[in-house]
Amino acid sequence: MISPDHPPILVIEDDDALRQTLSDILELNGFDSRTAANGAEGLSMALAETPSLVITDIKMPGMNGFELLRRFQQDEQLRSIPVIVISAKVDRQAIRQGMELGADDFITKPFTEDEVIHSIRKRLEKKELLEELDAFAHTVAHDLKNPLAVLMGRLELLEMNLAGAEAASMGRQVAEARASASRLEAIIEELLLLAGVRKQNVVARPLDMDSVVSEAMQRIEYLLRTRGATVAKPPLWPAALGFEPWVAHIWSNYISNAAIHSGPKPRITLGADEPAGGGPIRFWVRDEGTGLDTEAQSKLFVPFTRISSIRLKGHGLGLSIVRRIVEKLGGRAGVDSRPGHGSRFWFELPPAPPPGKAPDPPSHP
Repeated sequence: MISPDHPPILVIEDDDALRQTLSDILELNGFDSRTAANGAEGLSMALAETPSLVITDIKMPGMNGFELLRRFQQDEQLRSIPVIVISAKVDRQAIRQGMELGADDFITKPFTEDEVIHSIRKRLEKKELLEELDAFAHTVAHDLKNPLAVLMGRLELLEMNLAGAEAASMGRQVAEARASASRLEAIIEELLLLAGVRKQNVVARPLDMDSVVSEAMQRIEYLLRTRGATVAKPPLWPAALGFEPWVAHIWSNYISNAAIHSGPKPRITLGADEPAGGGPIRFWVRDEGTGLDTEAQSKLFVPFTRISSIRLKGHGLGLSIVRRIVEKLGGRAGVDSRPGHGSRFWFELPPAPPPGKAPDPPSHP
């Protein structure tokens, strides 16, 4: 299950009162704070926990802030962590030295809460963008390479055997080539969708969910037909808020995964749970496949930035996009599964308000 992110931030400061103040600021603004009283302790904690960001003083006993920055740059694991320096020492030479050693920002004492939080959010946004670019490059290099190789190979065989090939052999080659071309098209569409989700600010509106599901199934009609899949859906859907193109993508991703991972002639069931006391509506897709153990489930719905290091065949890119979509629409996504009992992939959306009442805006992570 996806829960809201609370990026861990490490504060390295030898002044007890100031260290506690920074920790309180972080906690009040939704961050998970860690603290260290000196550079050596901070370095040890960073190596053990790999925080999302580090805030450090310069003047500290033992290992000072400059030496800490130097050690960060020497370590491959720590090199990409943004570091914000908070110090009373503001001369140009100190700032230049800190920047040359990898500091991402300098904040002078005394500081305000707004200054600290603004700097943190900007550094985290930049870090996430750089990681997504790296993951994007990895996806292009790996996920596009395999189907392209198959497509080229099948076309080459067709060209070599065109004159004397049997109809059945030709048909197999064409089917393989078509499947690879479809996979290439799907990957490209997913990457374009991911870029759009990042940049677009959409207005969530009441959904005609039956129409959205029909659109999603039409997109993957060829897959469902070739797999011999049957899909059962309820006659009525609860009213929820969302953005139709994005929600259709969630359904097509879930249903296609169920068709692919559920053996021959899969039976797929769609549904929704509306809590009696109000609150988010949970929409779901259930399959009768082999199910997923706890370890496999932990590799699903990872942020796009992690798919280069966690690869679960047939899921990684698509479910990372699902995660991004539902979080931007103010919901959550997850899976309920255990080996031998199939899987139920779900996502939650806010309920549509009664007619005449404006919806509450979703919170964007």
